[in-house]
Amino acid sequence: MKQFKKIESILYVEDENTVREELAEFLEDFCEVLYIAGDGVEGLKLFNTHQPKIVVTDIKMPKMDGITLSKEIFKINQESHIIFTTAFTDMKYLQDAIEIHADGYVVKPVDLSLLESMLKKVIRIESLQHELEKKKQYELKKKAELETILATTLDGIAILDLNANFAYANNALENLLGYSLKILKQKSAIDLTIKEDQEGLKKVIQEVINEKNIKHSQITLLSKDNKKIILSLSLALMPDKNRVLLSTKDITQEIHSHKKIIEYINIIDENIITSSTDLDGVITYASEAFCKISGYTKDELIGKKHNIVRNPNVEEALYEELWDTISQDKVWMGEIQNRDKNKVDYWVFVKIYPAFDEDGKKIGYTSIRHDITNLKKVEELSIVDGLTKAYNRHYYNQIIQKYIQSAKRNEELIAFAIFDIDYFKQYNDTYGHQKGDHALQAVVKSMQEELGRADDYLFRLGGEEFGVLFKPSSAEKSITFIKQLINKVESLKIEHKKNTISSYVTISAGLICEKATLIDDNEILYKKVDDLLYKAKHQGRNQVASNLVGD
Repeated sequence: MKQFKKIESILYVEDENTVREELAEFLEDFCEVLYIAGDGVEGLKLFNTHQPKIVVTDIKMPKMDGITLSKEIFKINQESHIIFTTAFTDMKYLQDAIEIHADGYVVKPVDLSLLESMLKKVIRIESLQHELEKKKQYELKKKAELETILATTLDGIAILDLNANFAYANNALENLLGYSLKILKQKSAIDLTIKEDQEGLKKVIQEVINEKNIKHSQITLLSKDNKKIILSLSLALMPDKNRVLLSTKDITQEIHSHKKIIEYINIIDENIITSSTDLDGVITYASEAFCKISGYTKDELIGKKHNIVRNPNVEEALYEELWDTISQDKVWMGEIQNRDKNKVDYWVFVKIYPAFDEDGKKIGYTSIRHDITNLKKVEELSIVDGLTKAYNRHYYNQIIQKYIQSAKRNEELIAFAIFDIDYFKQYNDTYGHQKGDHALQAVVKSMQEELGRADDYLFRLGGEEFGVLFKPSSAEKSITFIKQLINKVESLKIEHKKNTISSYVTISAGLICEKATLIDDNEILYKKVDDLLYKAKHQGRNQVASNLVGD
């Protein structure tokens, strides 16, 4: 980062703890004092007290959202600088940001280089404001805020006159279409639209002008090299009522991918087996695919229960779990081995949904089955994460309830821990994503070396987050084991310069060890462990926080 003069103070408002913790560390490099608030109400109090020069705020927050907070701030000090961070790219937020003269709008996950550019630009503007007259300062700020918002967004942004002629286009749209702003100003949006979509675009622009409402549409434009680009559009009338703001998103790949998915689904559909039952499980409808795979005719299936294809080798506990789940209006999914009319076994992957009438009254169940006897290559059935070779989140969801039920029957202890690699984003930023992948693989390998029993499981739950599921002989041994894993990861001595607690890659963990009979809901279990993981981070990282007394 190049040297520059820090600004006196920044107020950062963010309701998500993890995001707030990571971005606060980044923002401290740009100011002498950083004030942090967890919501808009707290942020407004801090602004009233300290009058910070820059406010970086999330838009969608409880109590008071970022737009409302910004309006209140401008009532106090019209010269304040606002930069929005948000996970939402809705046209309404963009229009609000422009109308209240915000200095920037960054979509989450935050691009730090983009935010750095915004902050430096705002700091330069603040410096100029001390040198220029008040009127000149205000005009410069208005120009800079619009340029910053429109030039730095990843979506294509344009401003059109009422005849759809280009008055402005940001860099993203220039790059997308292949035309410079100078050339675009000589064209209209209609000129660049394929003939089949031109009347539709004219109509939606006229509706925006007449109704003064935000409109959404989809059109295909031709780029400079005559390439068709499918765009999702959002249009709104600017406050001066003489211009139209146009926000675009390139969905060409998405549309093409969707078509490929449809083609793929059509192929898979040839092997899908469907049926419907009443509340007692009596079959009321059976598809031709069900008839084909089971060997029974529709007349033989309808009026019977699914035990007509039941394999006697399947444990009764599976069906008890199935009925317990769907009786609570939940979706059950899993693999079942059936037997056809000729006593030949086959496998299906099943999803069973509750069915409701128009009044919301449950009337039965619908089952969708995929023949997986010879189709184990279907990607959705994979249980292993491709990068780390740990089990994936899908497999965790598939087995966790079965795991708990099995432990309940045997009155066993269950230990579940969630690990997070400390400051992994900073690791990727420092060493690159390829090194980050290697670090993930090394961490997983070290853990797998310690998990030797058949009912020990290691899952990649997402990103740098992993879960370990096992049955310890005692609560004390569970925490000892997790500490052993934490120490082993650090002992790998994977260099991590941005780790403030060690020179090497480390992990933090949340752990719950309880009797299986006390665990009623695996989602609640997950939430509790996740909260303990946050506690471990809050307490200093490279450690475990658990539900055990004295920990």
